[in-house]
Amino acid sequence: MITGTDPKAQYRRLLSLFISGTVVLEDGSPPPIGVVIERLCGASRVKEATVSPNGSFGFQVGANNEVLPDASDSLTRPILDPPGRLSGPTTNAGAGAATRLNGCELQAALGEYRSSVVPLSINQTMGSVDVGTIVLYPNVRVQGTMVSITSLAAPKAAKKALAQAEKAMEKKNLGRAKADLKTALAVYPTYAAAWYRLGQVYELSHRVTEARDALSRALQADKFFVYPYIDLARLAAMDPNWQEAADLTSHALELDPVDLPEGYLLSSMANLNLGNLDVAEESARKLERLDAMHRFPQVHLILAGVSKRKQDAAGEVEQLREYLKCASQASNATQVRSRLHELGGI
Repeated sequence: MITGTDPKAQYRRLLSLFISGTVVLEDGSPPPIGVVIERLCGASRVKEATVSPNGSFGFQVGANNEVLPDASDSLTRPILDPPGRLSGPTTNAGAGAATRLNGCELQAALGEYRSSVVPLSINQTMGSVDVGTIVLYPNVRVQGTMVSITSLAAPKAAKKALAQAEKAMEKKNLGRAKADLKTALAVYPTYAAAWYRLGQVYELSHRVTEARDALSRALQADKFFVYPYIDLARLAAMDPNWQEAADLTSHALELDPVDLPEGYLLSSMANLNLGNLDVAEESARKLERLDAMHRFPQVHLILAGVSKRKQDAAGEVEQLREYLKCASQASNATQVRSRLHELGGI
């Protein structure tokens, strides 16, 4: 039975969506007092909740429209429109709110800390959604950059050529992209972003030697630019040269432990193959915390491999089951189910 006298409030409570999750520090411990959860949608930042002392948080979608100004956008405004008119019980207010969340991101915010980001993709209109874990790192731990410092000094002509190349890459016109990147580098030979894109073009063209050379040139131009390390590590893993992949990812993750989930995946894979089981497990666990939306289900196969080598059958079963939850239709799902059957897990 619904109590209260305001029918609009009654229906909003019935058709609400509640989002919850957890914030932790890098080592998995609870965060300091004062952390808030922000929702980022384009140029807007909305404060949604305050994190409890044990690291948990939760909020009802649309309950808080406190917008935090973004200095880069003087026209910042609330993402959620004022509640519309409710005409009766069939009005689905939750659906509208959930739709507005798709494409947005959640992050934690506190002083001198950097937060991992959880992308939102929500299809349900009511009930609850657990978005997993958001990780906080001290700013001093993040020395790498996702945008090369060399881009700040790039001449206009070089920037234009790079932009044209990126558009060509989106259209899969690799020949045009290569030509535009060569133009950019002729104008500005130390343009790390252009070398990085050229490396990607060569990689997509299956010209591995040239890809490695271009990516290495990107790092020569800017050793703090983190993306080329990950591409080089991926190429090393394809050889496979596991030691090189482990070294590259180790350096990249020292520079930026927040923004490189694929780095943790490659690190755990490389170290598993090298027999460094504790390092492999540590990297995989960090990826688990960062990958709230399960974009890298392979992490569970790596953890299963670690458990197998440690002769931990129960741990292997647990991780194989987790993999199938995330990737039940994967091409290797039948093989994973067969292994589970061998272990008595099915």
